[in-house]
Amino acid sequence: MRVCHILATTEGAVWAFEQLRDLRDRFGYDVSVILNGRKGKLVDRFEAAGIRVLVADFEFLNSSDLLALPMKIWALAGILRHERFDIVQTHLFHSMVIGRLAAWLADVPVRLSMVAGPFHLEAYTPRWIDGSTQWMETALIPSCEFSRTLYKSMGVRDARLRVIYYGPDDAKFDPRHHTAAELRNEYGWSADTPLIGMVAYFYPELGVNRWTPPAVQGRSVKCQADLIKAMPAILEQVPGAKLVLVGSGWEEGGRAYLAKMEGLVQNLGLTESVKFLGFRADIPALLKSFDVAVQASASENLGGSIEGLLMECPMVATRCGGLVDSVIDGQTGVLVEPGDPADLARGILELLRKPEAARSLGRNGRQLMLEKFTLRRTVEDEHALYQSLARSARPGYRLHRSVWRAFLGALVCLYLAFRYWFVDLRLLPALDAGWRPWQFRRLRRAAARLKIGIARRLAPARTVGQIAVPIETAKSRSANEQFRSAEVAPVDPFAGMRVAARMRLYRLYAFIGRRKLGWGLRRRAKEVAKAIFRR
Repeated sequence: MRVCHILATTEGAVWAFEQLRDLRDRFGYDVSVILNGRKGKLVDRFEAAGIRVLVADFEFLNSSDLLALPMKIWALAGILRHERFDIVQTHLFHSMVIGRLAAWLADVPVRLSMVAGPFHLEAYTPRWIDGSTQWMETALIPSCEFSRTLYKSMGVRDARLRVIYYGPDDAKFDPRHHTAAELRNEYGWSADTPLIGMVAYFYPELGVNRWTPPAVQGRSVKCQADLIKAMPAILEQVPGAKLVLVGSGWEEGGRAYLAKMEGLVQNLGLTESVKFLGFRADIPALLKSFDVAVQASASENLGGSIEGLLMECPMVATRCGGLVDSVIDGQTGVLVEPGDPADLARGILELLRKPEAARSLGRNGRQLMLEKFTLRRTVEDEHALYQSLARSARPGYRLHRSVWRAFLGALVCLYLAFRYWFVDLRLLPALDAGWRPWQFRRLRRAAARLKIGIARRLAPARTVGQIAVPIETAKSRSANEQFRSAEVAPVDPFAGMRVAARMRLYRLYAFIGRRKLGWGLRRRAKEVAKAIFRR
C-alpha cells in the first residue's frame, strides 16, 4: 500500500519523519513525502532514510497567492494522479488546505488530515477555511480531545473523527538510560537547590488579527513571561528556587521576544534566580534534573508534556488544548489556569513542598504516556485506521470524477478567495474600525434636514400643498395680495431620493478613499499631484 504524507515545511517536524519511517519499517508501507522545498534538515532526514521527497507550493495568504491558488492545487493534484497513492495524509494548516483540495480533485481513495493542534481551530479565519473544506476528507485525525470537540462543534460527525496523538519515541526518553544534567554544578548551586525548568522555543508575540486565537493575541504562545512573573511569589515561599528556560528564539520575532524576556528578568531583579540556557541537545538529561517541569502555554496541543512525563518529571501545565489529556490534575501532574502567574506559582509550589508526592505523579505520568502517547502507539493507530478505511474505500483516480470535481473545485476556490479577500481583508476590518452599513439611513435623514435648511436659506417659503407662500413681503402689500400673486411651485417627488443616492455615493467614496483600497480617484489625484511637485 502506497502512503504519502504532505506537510509545508523543511525544518523541524521530526514526528513526521518518525511516523513514515516506522510505517515503512514495521508495517511494510511504500512511503513518500511531499514538502515545500528541497533544502532543510527535514529533507536531509528523509533522504538519509531512503524516503522519497517530492516538492509542492503551499502558500496562499497573499493576494497574489490567492490568484495562483487554483494552479497550485492543480499542480499538486497532477503529482498525486501520477503517483497514484492509496492514502494521502496531510499535516499543518497550509499543506492541509491545499493538500486536501488536491487529493479530492485527484480522487485519491483515502484522504486524511492529521491536525497538529487546536490553534487554527480557535481562530476565526483558519477555522472557517478548514470547516468549508473538511467534507473533502475521508476522515479527520485530531491529535487531542479538545480538537475533536472543536470539530464536533463545527458539525463534523463523530464517525469521521479519530484521535491519534503525536507521540515521541519513548526509547529516547527513558529515565533508566540517562543521567541528570549537572546544572547545579554548572552554576555553582547547592545539590539540594529546587530546580524549575521549561523546555520550549521562544516564539514571536502574535498580532491582533483573525488568524490568531483570542487567547494569544498580543502574546507569545508558550507564555514564558507568565512563568517569569510567577517567580517572585515562588521565591517568597522557597527562596533558593531556580528557574531555567531552555530553548532558542524562533526566527527574528522569537529572538526579539527572548531579548524582551531577558529584560523582564532584569527589571524584576531575578538575574540570580532565572537562567536562559538557549538551545540544548541533552533534553532528556535536563528533564531528569528538574524538580518541576512547566508548560505555561495559552494555546497548545500537548507541548512538551509527553517528553517530561516519560522522564518521570513532575509536571505543571496550563488547562488548555491537549495538555489536559496528558497532565491529569492530581494524577499525573498539576493543572493551572492559563495566563495567571499567581495560579502558576501556586501549582509549582504545591509540587516543591511535597517532593515525594511530586515524584509519584511523575511515575504515574510515565505509565500513562507508555500506554497512550508514544510513537509506537501513534503508528499502530495510524496502521489500524489505514487498513479500516482502505477496505471500505472505492477505487480511486477515476477520470470522470476528477472532471466534474474540477468544476466544483473551481467554485470552492472562488468562494474561499472571495470570502478571504472581501470579507476577512476588507469588510471585517472596516467594521472593526467603526463603519456600519446602516449608517446610510442616518445619512439620508441628515441629508433631508440639510436640504430643508438650504432651501429655507436660499428661498424662504412656507409650502402649503403645491402653493409656495413667501414669508418676507413688501410692507406696502397686503396679505391678500401676497396670496393671490404667489406662484405655484410643484414639489419634485424624486428630489429627496436623488439627494440621498448622491450622499450615499459620497459616503461610499469617502470610505474607499480613507482606507486606500487602490481604486479611489482622490488617492490617485494626490499621487499625481505629489509626482508633479517632485518634478
